[in-house]
Amino acid sequence: MKRTMNHHPTLLPFLLLFVSAGFAYSLPNIIVFFADNLGYNDIGAFSSTCTNTDTKTPNIDKLASEGIKLKNWNSAAALCSASRAALLTGKYPVRTGVFPGVFKTDAENGLSPDEITIAEYLKEKGYATSIIGKWHLGQREEYLPTNQGFDEWYGIPYHMSGGSIDSHLCGYDIDGTIWLPLFEGTHIIEQPVDLTNLAQRYASRGREFIRKNIEQNKPFFLYFPFSHVHQLCSPQLSTCQWASSQFSKNSPNASFYDAVEEMDWITGEIIRQLDESNVANQTLVLFTSDNGPWLAEQSCSGSKGPFTGKWFLDHAPSDCTACPHDYDPSPTLDRPHRCIFQGEDKLWEIDGVSCGEDVGLGSCWEANVIMPGIARWPGHIPSGTETYEMVSTLDVMPTILTLTDNTPRDVLDGMNILPILYQDSDRVVSDDRILFFWRDGFQEGPLPSPYGRYDVVAAKLGRIKAWIYTKSSHYNLDKEVYHDPPLLFDVLSDPAEAYPLDPADYSDVIEEILWKIKEHKDSITWGNPLTISRDPMYLPCYNRKTNCRSHFGSGLDAIE
Repeated sequence: MKRTMNHHPTLLPFLLLFVSAGFAYSLPNIIVFFADNLGYNDIGAFSSTCTNTDTKTPNIDKLASEGIKLKNWNSAAALCSASRAALLTGKYPVRTGVFPGVFKTDAENGLSPDEITIAEYLKEKGYATSIIGKWHLGQREEYLPTNQGFDEWYGIPYHMSGGSIDSHLCGYDIDGTIWLPLFEGTHIIEQPVDLTNLAQRYASRGREFIRKNIEQNKPFFLYFPFSHVHQLCSPQLSTCQWASSQFSKNSPNASFYDAVEEMDWITGEIIRQLDESNVANQTLVLFTSDNGPWLAEQSCSGSKGPFTGKWFLDHAPSDCTACPHDYDPSPTLDRPHRCIFQGEDKLWEIDGVSCGEDVGLGSCWEANVIMPGIARWPGHIPSGTETYEMVSTLDVMPTILTLTDNTPRDVLDGMNILPILYQDSDRVVSDDRILFFWRDGFQEGPLPSPYGRYDVVAAKLGRIKAWIYTKSSHYNLDKEVYHDPPLLFDVLSDPAEAYPLDPADYSDVIEEILWKIKEHKDSITWGNPLTISRDPMYLPCYNRKTNCRSHFGSGLDAIE
């Protein structure tokens, strides 16, 4: 299943001498943009005009036109924390213990300090390292970015539904003390965070970091995991998205499209600084997303585009309902997908979607697997190109290590994709790479409910995807369905996963996939699942004497 070409030795851009602004670089700068729950179809350069006419992303589209579009970029995990761990370590999250769910706001654990991150490798090469935005790998001090290889951090420790803000209280925040915090380094500097100008502060910090290190003749690594476009907390779905006053007249409340356009603007500001500082040609820029859209959130979330999961829609139980976060199914005869949230003094109601439609975040259907992927490096990556060669978020670490002449001190699951990015005509083009897709949410298993167990539910061998277990997203009530033989799709010609292949025609492929799944699972040294343990004492708090607020505003009067 491999087309053999003359093997081309890994290009060694780290040996080139980059000259700009009157001084020399021996190592390229690196920027990684990592969106939160952004669908493939939510970027103009990747969307179909017949399915997406609302999203405006001129800066990201320009980035794509100046580099390569990676149209078969696969997420490494079904959920946010695991995806971030995979990017920073190059390993499947089951190897780092970042499973089965995400790190909650009161998580006891985080990404182990024993793991070696991209930032730690790059610091050894003399890089300045910064993270701006969402971390979500542990909010306790020992797990924060500045203890994981980053010189500095300015951002929010977890997802945007992790706490209340003024004008939007979380239903679970009964006492009005769980406010969304903004960190600088290891300190909370604002709680709750002011979203009316957070984007501008993010952009300013990024531009300042670039300028500072250029002045110091120092190569830099800027990891920019956006807080966009994750929705705010339940139950107020009418104000579930957010953006600054520059992009929304009702800031901090906003539409999903406002949020996407603000994220695009931040991207443009960072790229503009590269241009103004004359270092665009010395900087590799990557853009992708951790996961796809949270489809049960409906207008608060993005689009699944062509990745509809059509077979599952046709076969999922029709009476199963997927609700927005923290809502529970409560069907009636005239509202079969009714969902409710019982507040202290109010019952909130909304119509959810059928479980068959919920094939985004939390699942392993293509809407949550295929991410928009972009790489730009003028003079190295040919502009205006695209590829369907299979790559993964797991590949970011080994690619950056190769680029910077670094040797990994652990076995990585990803691979160096520089030959793909460079579109090297002598590269080995392989269609026998395999990727494994893990998730939780099983009815039974050694983990507490609702996790059940963490297992491989699907795998891709080249263009063929084999389903071992099918299920909708998260912890919906549909039971996982086991498939023997596996359910097969050619996901390049059938991205909707609508037309199963005849297993009789693919017996050799099935045998190879099942053998490789077994081999992969046998290679796992199982440790404790780090995301389960919680304790309210670990909730970030500016000052308990002020109900964890750093300033005072509308606060508790804002829920209506």
